[in-house]
Amino acid sequence: MKLHLIPQPQYAEARQGDAVKLAELDATLMIPTRDDRLNRQAARLFRSVQDETWEHDVYALSAGGASLHPAHAERVRSRHDGYVLLTGGGQVELYACTAPGLYYGLKTLERLLATSAGANVPALSIADWADVPMRSDYLDLRTLYPTFEHMLAYIAELADYKLNTLIIEYEDKLPFRGDLAYLRHPRLCLSEQQHRQLLETAQAHYISVIPKQQSFGHLEYILKHPANLGLRETPDTVGELCPHRPGAYELMAGILIEVAALHPDSTHLHIGCDEVWSLGTCDDCRRSGMSREAAFIAFVNLLARHVRSLGKRPMIWHDMLMHATPEELRTLDSEVIVVIWLYGGHQMKADARRMIGSLREAGVAVLGASAVRCWDDSGDQNYPVIHNRIANIEAWRELALTEQLDGVIATNWACPFALGSPYGLFETSRYPAYYSADRSWNSRGDVSDYLQRFLLHYHGLRPEDAPDRWGDYTNSDYYQLMPGLLPHLRDHRETAELIAAMIAYELPAYRQFPLYTWLFRAVQGGGSEEIATGLRARHRSGYAQLKTAKQRMKAALDALLIPEMREVYLMSRFYRFELYEQHLSEIVDGVVPTLQVGEGEDEHA
Repeated sequence: MKLHLIPQPQYAEARQGDAVKLAELDATLMIPTRDDRLNRQAARLFRSVQDETWEHDVYALSAGGASLHPAHAERVRSRHDGYVLLTGGGQVELYACTAPGLYYGLKTLERLLATSAGANVPALSIADWADVPMRSDYLDLRTLYPTFEHMLAYIAELADYKLNTLIIEYEDKLPFRGDLAYLRHPRLCLSEQQHRQLLETAQAHYISVIPKQQSFGHLEYILKHPANLGLRETPDTVGELCPHRPGAYELMAGILIEVAALHPDSTHLHIGCDEVWSLGTCDDCRRSGMSREAAFIAFVNLLARHVRSLGKRPMIWHDMLMHATPEELRTLDSEVIVVIWLYGGHQMKADARRMIGSLREAGVAVLGASAVRCWDDSGDQNYPVIHNRIANIEAWRELALTEQLDGVIATNWACPFALGSPYGLFETSRYPAYYSADRSWNSRGDVSDYLQRFLLHYHGLRPEDAPDRWGDYTNSDYYQLMPGLLPHLRDHRETAELIAAMIAYELPAYRQFPLYTWLFRAVQGGGSEEIATGLRARHRSGYAQLKTAKQRMKAALDALLIPEMREVYLMSRFYRFELYEQHLSEIVDGVVPTLQVGEGEDEHA
C-alpha cells in the first residue's frame, strides 16, 4: 500500500477496522526513561496523555484501550529510527526501540491526520525506518537568511520530514563573546538568547545541530580585521589562512573553543577546510618544504586534535585531499570525518567512489554531501536549478546504499561565496530539501508522485482543489507551476508568492528578448533612426514590466526578510538593469526618459 506521505513509509498495508478519531482518544506512553518531548508530541494528537515507565527496553504508546505487545518492536530493532504503528477500530498502538523512533511514529500519525479528508486516521499497519542514519539539512547564514521567527519554524518543520541533523554555517552571525566579540556582525548577529532558543528548538524536535566553523579557507569575515591581515596566505587572498604563519593556529584554536562552548550538546564540529586555493604559494609555505597536501593535513591534524580535546568529533570537506598520495592520506587524524561534496557531472559517482575507497583504505571515515542549491553555472539563480539538484540527490541516494554511508548532508548554499551575489531565498529550496529527506529515509520508494506529495504536505493542495491545474507533471515543474497554482494554495503561500514574483521578474529580465542584448546594435549603428525607435519601444514595454516585477518582488520579500536584507536582494537583481537603462539613455541622446526601476518604493523603508 502506498501512502501519500513525505517521506514514504517502508511498509504499509490497510487493516480491518474503522478509521480512528485521535482527538477523542486518551493515550498512555510506556517508556524506559521519561522524555518530555514524547509527551508534548503525543499531546498534539490525543485528548489526554499519561506516561509511565516500565521494565521493557521498548518505547510504546496505546490509545483507545489498546493492549500493548512489546514484541512488535522487534520488527524494527536493528533499523535506524524505526517504529511500528497499528491503527483501526478506535485504537492505536505504537512501538519503537528508541525515543526518536517513537517520535517519528507520532509524526507519521500527525501527517496522516493533517492530510486526511476528515479528522480521522485510516486503519493501517506500518513498519517504518530510515535507510540513512544521519539525514541532514544545511542552514547558511553568510548573506541572506530567514527572519528569526521563520528560522525557528523551519527548524521545527524539519522533523515533519524526519530529518535529524542540521549543520549551521554561522560565520559572523554567531554570538561570539569576550575577546572574540569583534567577529560579530554589528547588526545581524544572533543574540545569545536567540542562539539558545535556536538550539532548544532543535533539541525539542530530535534534531542534532552541528556547528560549521571555517578554519582554513573562506575566512573573509575573520581575515578582514587589521589584527589578522598578516595571517592571509597572500594579501590578495582575503579568506585563506597560511598555516605556517605565527599566530594562525592560535587564532583558530581560540575560535574553536568558543564555538564548542556555544554548542555544549553537539557531538561533532565541522571545521570546513575546503577550497584553500592559494595554499603553498607564499614564502612561508615554500620555505616549509612541504607539499601542498602535506601542509594541509598537518594543519588539519592540529585543529582536529584540538577539537577532540573539546569533546567534539571533527569533520572536514574532502576537496583539498583529492590529490593527496596514499601515504599522505594515512597521516590524517583517524578521528576526522571527511565529507565528500560532489554536486554534478557525468563522472560524479565514479569520482565519489574513488575518493571513498582511498579514504577508507587510509582508515578514514566518510560521509556524503549532495546539494539542494549550489552554483550550477548560475550565480544569480532565483531558485534551485532543479533538474540538476534532483539528479545529484539521486546519485547520492545510490551511493549511500552501495557504499554503506552513515549520512548524506544536503548542503544548501546561500551564495557562490561570502562576498558574492545571493542566490534565491532559503524558502525556495524546500522542494529539493524535502526530496532529499524522502530519499534518505526510504531510498527505494516511488518518487514519480513526489511533486503531488509535496504540494499536498507543504502547500496543502489536493488534486480536487485545482483539477484544471493538475496533470502528469515531472519533478522539474514545481517552480514553473507556482504562478498558476498560487490562488489554490493553503500553506506556505509566502514561498509560492516569492517564486511567482521571481518568474514575473525573469520574463522581462532574461526571457523576452531582454533590452541589454540590443544595446550593441545601437552603438554599432551610430544612432540610426530604426534602431533608436526599436530601443524606445523595447524600453517602454520591458522597463514597465521590470518596474511592476520589482514592486511584486519587494512585496514578497517583505514577508520573508528584514528591510536591510530585502534591499540587498533587490539591488542584486536590479542593479545591472538600472545601469543598462542609464547607458540606453546616453545612446539615444536623452530622447528616452530615464525610468527608475525602483520608482514608487517607500523611501523610508
